[in-house]
Amino acid sequence: MPSPPPRSTGFANPSDPLALSQASKLASAGSYRRSVRLPRSVRGELATLAAATRRAADSGLKSGVTQLQRTLLHRITMGPSVADYARIEAIGYRAYLDEQLDYESLDDRELEDSLAAELPTLEMSAQTLFREYGDNPFIPILELWIATVLRAVYSPRQLYERMTVFWTDHFNIDIFVQPQPQLRPVDYRRVVRAHAMGTFPELLSASAHSPAMLLYLTNDTNAKGHPNENYARELMELHTMGADNGYTETDVKEVARCFTGWTWVSPFRDRGEVGTFQFQDADHDTAKKKVLGTSIAAGGGIGDGETVLDILVDRKETRQFIASKMLRWLWGYEPRKNAIKRVAKAYKKSGGDIREMLREALSKKRLGSATTKLKRPFHLTSATLRAMGAEISDVRFALQGLRETGHIPFSWGPPDGYPDSVEYWSGLILPRWNSAAKLFESQGLSWDPSLDDASGTPQSIVDRLDTTFLGGTMTKATRQQIESYLGGKSITRKRVREAISLTLSSPEFQEY
Repeated sequence: MPSPPPRSTGFANPSDPLALSQASKLASAGSYRRSVRLPRSVRGELATLAAATRRAADSGLKSGVTQLQRTLLHRITMGPSVADYARIEAIGYRAYLDEQLDYESLDDRELEDSLAAELPTLEMSAQTLFREYGDNPFIPILELWIATVLRAVYSPRQLYERMTVFWTDHFNIDIFVQPQPQLRPVDYRRVVRAHAMGTFPELLSASAHSPAMLLYLTNDTNAKGHPNENYARELMELHTMGADNGYTETDVKEVARCFTGWTWVSPFRDRGEVGTFQFQDADHDTAKKKVLGTSIAAGGGIGDGETVLDILVDRKETRQFIASKMLRWLWGYEPRKNAIKRVAKAYKKSGGDIREMLREALSKKRLGSATTKLKRPFHLTSATLRAMGAEISDVRFALQGLRETGHIPFSWGPPDGYPDSVEYWSGLILPRWNSAAKLFESQGLSWDPSLDDASGTPQSIVDRLDTTFLGGTMTKATRQQIESYLGGKSITRKRVREAISLTLSSPEFQEY
């Protein structure tokens, strides 16, 4: 028996201007807290280091970070902080990369313990979320948003956080489809975050068994005699082999047959732990099948789907597709064929170990020829807050800016994930600039006073902004523009903040 159709959460999509305010309003009913109290040791560290760096810049001290080291920082962080610059200067390119790849060695316990205490839905099972928040799905959504922003800004595990964004888009699920507010947070925890730096076969398997994914791609209506090809098609097109790349319509139909009966325990129809994976043997097509030239014997049961996953993760097309997409994420929009070949080879040699693929993709040889990319709004917001040493107590200002720029996490409707293309995001330049201008009007955000200190000459202030936000890479044209702006009138804190907005709107900061 199929599940009832997905239900709306109450507004059409997250670009609806009412979405954020409605979520906040409904979530605030009762005793819900709107702010998150992170320890001073977490939220204050960036501010303290940023202030120290600005003092050094005011004293004329220059960073010894090389251009290649800067490139690495920009590709594997959510935006380099002054702490990142200091760390890579101290230990070097290779050691910094190794440290980020060995992310478990980077202590984030204070941050994660605080998030768990302040945002309890993050660790809840789907069954608990259905029971506690079935009538108010906005609280799990809002808490997941808050945690995602705070992790991007404050986590020392920056490469890990970058990869959680990558895999979130790769295995996209729109949280604004009911009942995803109860399922998607669990998927994000147990699929994306659990396997973001593990192996691709394990990640794919976790996604294939995810109730959130099975619901989103309607495999929970896939039964013998009434096949649903949606998950089968996206499994090959988006998750593994790539579009029109080595499979046929017959393969799609056969894969769909292999996944008949793969569903989840629904509160609308089933018994058992709500929100967990379930195989319905009675709905499974038990006849023999043939997928991509491999015969699958009759009577395989749940093993038919498992066999398909094994076939797909071992395909050359999958290795190349994942390698190409990873390089596009980390290297540039048009990765070179030889680089794709090398990363795909790392996949094959390691059995799909994501860290080994990253090690190859982020090697000096690779990044030495990396091409410029445009920061997507979430990346841009995180980079701004990390560079300024922000102390955040209420994330809603950031969420509002992300809504205006079209990039609130977990809110892309189609299954292909938010675009990773300059063509898409360059059409939203004005909202990007406006978000920078509004930064200093934000509630829930504080910073060290040295950031917008109005003392000094236009040249010394620009030096400070260059060090803080651009790592010493400000171009002559940008410098002349901002110095001219500051020199036109008496310098006040307001004018310095406007100069900061100009810095944040410069190509040097918008791109990486």
